[in-house]
Amino acid sequence: MLRLGLRAKFFLYSNTLIVVTMGIVTVLTVVRGRQTRYDEIRSRGMSLAETSAVPLTDAFLYEDLGLVNEDGLIDDYITGILDRNRGLALYVIVTDAGGTVTHSNLVSLIGKRFERALDRSAVGEPTAVEATTFREGERVLEFRTPLAISTRYWGSLVLGVSLAPVEEEVRAVARRAGLVALVLLLGNSILTAVYVETLIRPILSLHNTMRQAGRGDLSARADVRRWDEVGELAAAFNRMMVELGHARERDSARRAQLAHTEKMASLGTLAAGIAHEVNNPLAGILTCLETIRKDPGDAETRDRYLGLVEDGIKRIEHTVLDLLDLARTTPVRLEPTSLNHALRHVAELVQYQVLRGHVEVVFDLAEVEPTVLADRFQMDQLFLNLVLNAIQAMPHGGVLTLRTRVEEREAVVEVSDTGVGVPEAIRERIFDPFFSTREVGQGTGLGLAVSYNIVAAHGGRIGLDSEEGKGTTFRVVLPLDHPGTKEEAPS
Repeated sequence: MLRLGLRAKFFLYSNTLIVVTMGIVTVLTVVRGRQTRYDEIRSRGMSLAETSAVPLTDAFLYEDLGLVNEDGLIDDYITGILDRNRGLALYVIVTDAGGTVTHSNLVSLIGKRFERALDRSAVGEPTAVEATTFREGERVLEFRTPLAISTRYWGSLVLGVSLAPVEEEVRAVARRAGLVALVLLLGNSILTAVYVETLIRPILSLHNTMRQAGRGDLSARADVRRWDEVGELAAAFNRMMVELGHARERDSARRAQLAHTEKMASLGTLAAGIAHEVNNPLAGILTCLETIRKDPGDAETRDRYLGLVEDGIKRIEHTVLDLLDLARTTPVRLEPTSLNHALRHVAELVQYQVLRGHVEVVFDLAEVEPTVLADRFQMDQLFLNLVLNAIQAMPHGGVLTLRTRVEEREAVVEVSDTGVGVPEAIRERIFDPFFSTREVGQGTGLGLAVSYNIVAAHGGRIGLDSEEGKGTTFRVVLPLDHPGTKEEAPS
C-alpha cells in the first residue's frame, strides 16, 4: 500500500478540495447557463414563429379573396425571416393542409411530405416546440404553428432555430471554469508550499527527532523556534527526553547494583555448595583419622577407616572435577556426530541403573539420521547427565523416552521421564550450579549446569517442560550447521 507523507497528503487533500469544488461550481454554472440560454432562444424562436405566421396567414387569406396574387410573396417572406435572424433561424418550411412542403429555403424538401407537419387538429393549440437534429447532427429547436383562422386552415409553418450558440456558450463557460480552476490550483500549491514551510516542516522535523529518539538516542532534542502548539509539543518532548535520560542513568545504577548483588549471591551459593560438598567428606575423614589415632595398632579398624578416608577423598576429588568442568572452557573438537547413535550409546552405559531402577527405555528416533557438528565426547556427557537425571527422578520405576527429530535447520533431542516432575517454583534455578533437590550425598548439583554449558558451547539451547507427578521432558536444540570452525584433534 502506498504510504504518503504529510506534505503529499496536504497537497493532495487541498488540491482535491479545489478540484471538487470547481467541478461542482462548473457543472452548476454550465447547467444554469445552458438552461437560461435555452429558455432565451426558446422564447425568441416562439415569438418569431408566431409573428411570422401572421403575414403568411394573411397572404393565404388575401389570395383566397382574390385580393393579391401569392406567386413569390411567401418566398419573399421566408427570405426576409432568414435575413433578419441570421445565426438564429436555420430553415423555414411552409406546408399545405396535407403536410406537403410548398415553400422553404430547403429546396430539396419542396414537393415532399414533411413528417412533423401539423394537421387541422392543431388549430387553436399553442405553438409546438421540439428539440431535434439538422444537417450532420446539428441540434435545433423546431417551432411548428398552424396557418389558420377560425374557419379556414391552409397548413403549417415550421421554423428551425439553431442551438449552436447555446453549446458554444456552454463550452466557453467550461473553458473559463477550467482556467479558473487551474489558476486556483497553482495559487493553492504556492500557498500550500508556504504553509508547509511555516507549519508542517517543524512537525516533520519533530517527527524525525522522535524517530532518532526511538532508535535509542536519548540526546536527541527538538528545535524549539515557535511558540504555538507545535512549539509547546517540541518543548514537552525535550523535557521528556531529559527525564528519560535521568531515568536511564538511575536504571543503569540500579542494574549495576543488582548485577553486583546477584554476583555476590552467586558467589555465596558457589561457596556454600563447595563448602557443603567438601566439608561433609572432610568431617568424615577427620573422624576416621581420630579413630585410627586412638588405636593405631588395630589393623582391622585401621584398614576399614582408611577405606572410608579414601571414599571421602574421592568424593572431594569428584566435586573438584565437576567444578573444573563447569568453570573451564574445554576446547570443542567438532566432527559429524550422530545424535541417534549418541543416545543409543548412552542407553548402553546406563543399562545397570535402568535394570536396577525398573525403568523401561523407549526409543523414538528420527528416520532421517540427525547429524550435527559437535564434540562426540561432550555429547555423550550431555545426554548421560540428562538420562541419569531422568532415572533418578523415577525412584519407583517408569518409562524413559529418548526422542529425536529435525525441524527446519535444527536437530531436536528430547529426554522424557514419567517421574516426580520439577516444581514450578524451582524451574528457573534448575541449571544453577550446586542446585539440587536430592538428599545430601546423592549428587553435587553440577550435572545440569555442566549440560547447559555444553549446549551453549555448541550454539544450541536447552529447556524443559514438566508437570508435577507426571514427569519431565528436557529438550535440547542444536543447529545442523554449527557456525564454529572444526578443530583438528591432536595427533
